[in-house]
Amino acid sequence: MRSFASTSSRCLSRPDALQLLQFGRPLQAIAGRRFVRCLAKGGQSGDKKKLNVTEKLRLGNAPPTLDVLKAPKPTDAPSPTDDAPSTSGLGLPGGTASAGTLVQSNALQVAWRRLLKELSSLPRAIAIMALIAVLSGLGTFIPQNKSIEYYLVNYPDGADKVLGFLTGDLILNLQLDHIYTADYFYLSMGLLAASLAACTYTRQWPAVKVAQRWRFLTQPKSLLKQGRTEVLPNARVNDLGAILLQRGYQVFVKDGSLYGFKGLAGKLGPIGVHAALLLCLFGTAWSGFGTLKGTVMCPEGQDFQVAAFLQPSSPISTMPDSASNVIHVNKFTIDYRPDGSVAQFYSDLSLLDPAQGGKELMRKTISVNDPFRFNGVTMYQTDWSLSAVTLRVLGQDAPLARAAQAAEAQASASSASAGAAASAADQLPQQRTAFNLPMASLEGKPGVAGRLWATFLPLAEPGADGAAPKGISILARDPQSVVFYDSKGQFVGVRRPGSGKPIEVEGLSLVVEDVTGATGLELKSDPGVPAVYAGFGGLMVTTLISYLSHSQVWALQQGSNLFVSGRTNRAKLAFDRELDEVLNAVPELPPTAANVGAPAPAPALKQ
Repeated sequence: MRSFASTSSRCLSRPDALQLLQFGRPLQAIAGRRFVRCLAKGGQSGDKKKLNVTEKLRLGNAPPTLDVLKAPKPTDAPSPTDDAPSTSGLGLPGGTASAGTLVQSNALQVAWRRLLKELSSLPRAIAIMALIAVLSGLGTFIPQNKSIEYYLVNYPDGADKVLGFLTGDLILNLQLDHIYTADYFYLSMGLLAASLAACTYTRQWPAVKVAQRWRFLTQPKSLLKQGRTEVLPNARVNDLGAILLQRGYQVFVKDGSLYGFKGLAGKLGPIGVHAALLLCLFGTAWSGFGTLKGTVMCPEGQDFQVAAFLQPSSPISTMPDSASNVIHVNKFTIDYRPDGSVAQFYSDLSLLDPAQGGKELMRKTISVNDPFRFNGVTMYQTDWSLSAVTLRVLGQDAPLARAAQAAEAQASASSASAGAAASAADQLPQQRTAFNLPMASLEGKPGVAGRLWATFLPLAEPGADGAAPKGISILARDPQSVVFYDSKGQFVGVRRPGSGKPIEVEGLSLVVEDVTGATGLELKSDPGVPAVYAGFGGLMVTTLISYLSHSQVWALQQGSNLFVSGRTNRAKLAFDRELDEVLNAVPELPPTAANVGAPAPAPALKQ
C-alpha cells in the first residue's frame, strides 16, 4: 500500500505533451524551453529547507523566493556586513538609521508578532467560545428584557434566593437581564473575531500559499522524507503523469522530475470557515446595535402606525422607510382544540400607505411561526387579548334600553333624516339595543389566577357617600364564554357569544352578541439577519469543502527506475488505495524501451 496526492490541471514537456494527448485530456504548454510552468512561478527544489510558520512570520509573511530558500554557503572569511545591525527590512536609505529608531521598530514588530501569536492560540479561542456558550446558556435560563419589577419579584433576596445565590439585584447589576446586548458579550465576540482573523493571517493563509507552490524533488533521498516511497522498475515518468491527469491531478514535469497534487480547495476550506464565522459575528453585532423592536396590542377593526411602536436599541439604529406605513387589523380569530384550549391565533392584516390615501399595499393572514414581512420590518403573532364585549338589551322599558335607543337615534340622524329615523322606530317598537363595553385585564391582580378580563355595566349613579354604583359585573377568560354577576357579587350564569340566549340580571334581559379580540404583535426590524443567514449558509458549505483531501505526489526518473512518493492530509487509507491503483496502472516497459527517451538523471543539488 502507498500514500499519494491529488488536484486538477497539468503541465508536461512539449515532446511528452504529444504523447499524453492520446488520453483525451487537454494539456496547457508554453513553447520555448523543455519544461512548462502552470499556475505557479517556477519550481522550487524539494531539497531546500521547508519554512515553518514562525520562520515565515520573520520573513514578513511573504512567500519565500529561491534566494531565501537557498542554504547559506559556508565561508571562512566573515562578511563585511556581519557587524552591521539587522533592520529586518526596516533600514533607512543609506543605512543612517539611529539605534533608537531601530530598537523601537524591532520592539513594535516583536509586540505585534507576540499579539498575533496570543490571538491565534487555539486554547484561547476555545476558551472564548466556551465563555460565549456559557453566556448564551445563562440568557436561555434567565428571561431576558423583562421589567425591573419582574426580576425583583421572581428573584427575591433573602432565604428564597433562586439556586441559593441568584437575586434580582445581582441580575440587574451584572446585566444578566439583557446578556445578548451586554458590554462583555460584545467584547467576547470581538475577541473571538480577532482570534479567527489572526489565525487566518498567521496560519491558514500561509499554508495555502505553501500548498500553491509546486516543487520538484531531484534526489531519491528527498522523496523518502515525504512519506512512503515506491520504486517502479522499467517505468517512465511521463506514463505516470498521464495516469495522474486522468485521476484529476494537476501535474508538472521537469527534467525527469514530477510533481502532482489535487484537492487544493481543502486548504481553502478552513479560511472559508473562518470568514463565515466572522460574517456571523458581524451580523450578530449589527443586529445588537441596529435593531428596532416593539410590541402592540391592537383590537380587531383598528389600525396603528408601525413607527409609533418601534423602539431603537442604540443611537445608531435607523428607522426603515416602511415604518411610516399603517397596519389595519381586519379580523382576529382563535382556533380551539377539542378540550377547549387554544390551538392557534390568526390575524388578518392589511398594510396601508398613508401617502396614497390609505391604499392597501399588502394583505396577509398571519399566525404563530408565520410572520408578516415587508420592506425590512417583520411582525410576529405572539399574544392575544379581549378588548370589548357587545351586549344587547331586550325590551324598551328599561332605562338602559331607552338610553341606548336615544344614542342609536342620534347616530342615525347623522346619516339619515330625522323623519325616516322616527318612522323606523315606530315600525320596530321591540328593537333591541346594544352596548359595546371595553374590557380590562385583571391578570396579576391579587386573588386572580391566570388570564382574566372584566367589565362593568352600571345601573345607577354612584352614591353620595362615595359608595360603589349598582351594576352588573361581566368576566371572561376567553372569547368562548362570558360570566355574569349581579350587583351583590352573586353568580348569575354563563352565556356563549352569538348564542342568542338571553340572561336575566338585575331586571335586565341581556344577550351576548360578540366578544371582540385584540391581536398581540411583536414588531422587529433587524438589519443583521441577512448577514447571519449568509454566514451560516457559508459555514455549512465551507465546512464540507474543508474535508476534501489535499494530496501530493512526487516522482523522480533515475535511469530505468521511477521513484514515486506521496502524502495526503486526510483519508490516508483511501489515498493509499488510490496510489496503489495508479502504480499498478503504470506500464512496465522492456529495459531497453524504458531507457530510450528517458531523461538523464538530474544532478544532485548541494545542500
